[in-house]
Amino acid sequence: MSKVKLTNARLAKGISQEELADLIGMTQSNYSRRENGHKKITELEWQKIAKELGVNKEEIYEPDPDTDPKNEVPKMLQFTIPHFILEHIELLKKENKALKEKLKQLKKKNLNS
Repeated sequence: MSKVKLTNARLAKGISQEELADLIGMTQSNYSRRENGHKKITELEWQKIAKELGVNKEEIYEPDPDTDPKNEVPKMLQFTIPHFILEHIELLKKENKALKEKLKQLKKKNLNS
């Protein structure tokens, strides 16, 4: 979700994304991802941006939709892995171990030849 308040504040100051990115110590492409809502803006980044724009953080801050606005803790996705998949993973682990052992034996055999 695009940060409209941030974009408007930046444009009102006549500052390009590239200029603001330089001021806060990141590339223009990284800044763009944040302003366009593709990457989360950290608390420290919000503070740096607000300082460079000469505004209070609260004037430009917009929470990310995938976080709790009170404490910015990302919401966790919960799901259950079906039992047959877990069984298959265990089977693959055993097969992998057996193949590694076989490979070790073949390497040893080739060294002795």
